[in-house]
Amino acid sequence: MNKIYTVIRKEYLERVRSKSFVIATLLGPAIMSLFILMPMLLSDTGKDKERLVGVVDPSGQWLEPLNTMLSQQKRGNVKLQSVGQAGQDEEGRVSEMKEMILAESLHSGILIAGDFAESRDVTFYNQSVSAMVVRDEVLRPAMIQILRESRFTASAVPDSLFAYLVARPNWSSIVLSDEGEQEQDDNVSFAMAFVLIMIIYIMVIMYGNHTLTAVIEEKSTRMVEVLLASISPEDLMLGKILGIGLAGLTQFGIWTGAFYVLSQRGIEIGGFALDIGFLTPLILVSFIGFFVLGFFLYATMYAGIGAMCNTVQDSQQFHTTLAMGLVIPMMLLTMILRAPDSTLSVVLSLVPLFSPILMFMRVSVSNPPFWQVGLSWALMMVSIWFSARAAGKLFRMGILMHGTSPTWASLIRAIKA
Repeated sequence: MNKIYTVIRKEYLERVRSKSFVIATLLGPAIMSLFILMPMLLSDTGKDKERLVGVVDPSGQWLEPLNTMLSQQKRGNVKLQSVGQAGQDEEGRVSEMKEMILAESLHSGILIAGDFAESRDVTFYNQSVSAMVVRDEVLRPAMIQILRESRFTASAVPDSLFAYLVARPNWSSIVLSDEGEQEQDDNVSFAMAFVLIMIIYIMVIMYGNHTLTAVIEEKSTRMVEVLLASISPEDLMLGKILGIGLAGLTQFGIWTGAFYVLSQRGIEIGGFALDIGFLTPLILVSFIGFFVLGFFLYATMYAGIGAMCNTVQDSQQFHTTLAMGLVIPMMLLTMILRAPDSTLSVVLSLVPLFSPILMFMRVSVSNPPFWQVGLSWALMMVSIWFSARAAGKLFRMGILMHGTSPTWASLIRAIKA
């Protein structure tokens, strides 16, 4: 046991004292926050860019209301320009607008039917698929509102009745739990869930990769031959995994403490208030549980592969394949968010390689039955046991092997041996 502790202490101190650990601890949250803030910032930047939209309005009664509506909706980045002269025929004005769009003097253009109030016909002209954003997010809502107002005016509907009919509900969200009721900010809850999932994703891959490279480096420098003179391969592997895992938990502890301090000061980032209230005991325990189990599952596999490889380059084919176990769940997050309790979501979240991401997402956005969370942990533990046994075989056989680069076939033969 003392030998395992020595290896744990060496691996732990080697990492927490390194400059890379300090830099990652300080900059890690900022980098991960960019995954949420950067799309918002880029979206805001895009909105600031002025887009000139041509308008062909044969009846002459819709351009002014459309301008007014865009102003009311604070769509100052979209400007309207009437195309053609009042006495010019519709076909000529449309042709002129097309030429201006092709010449890029106009971003896009619309033709509003003269009998728009009855036919509801609007034709949108554009040169790029990206122009559909302006159509769907700006022009379409404005034209719907204009159509509604024109019909109410034609029917002599009083303004008070019109305001009454178009009123929209005011939504608020209340989370129900055994502790009582709590008001919820859906945007903040989703953002915090995504940040925690990104932490699991990045840290499991990063520290799993640390395990792989640590084994390969000691193997390539022949240091492992000295170590195996006083410790068994299984104990050496266990010590490395525990030491690297504790370094990851230390980093998470620092981030959690900093997050708690900032949340108490009411700091906001990108319009989101840092709220420690999101970290309920269930979410916090689930996060730690899925991080620890996910790390051990991937670290044991990475350690076994590292023992079979002579260089980091040799390990790339295996590293990429294992990383897909975390990449695929990240691609499925939208599906889980929309239907966290569907049969497909439940089944996928129980797959051990997917559970650290998908099951934790379900815990963060819904209330899955406790037996499902417990079953996912049990399946991960069983997978870790099988993975550790396979990794132990690879570690014993491969740690002193040098020569040809390993393949998947040789890896499977070594496990079966």
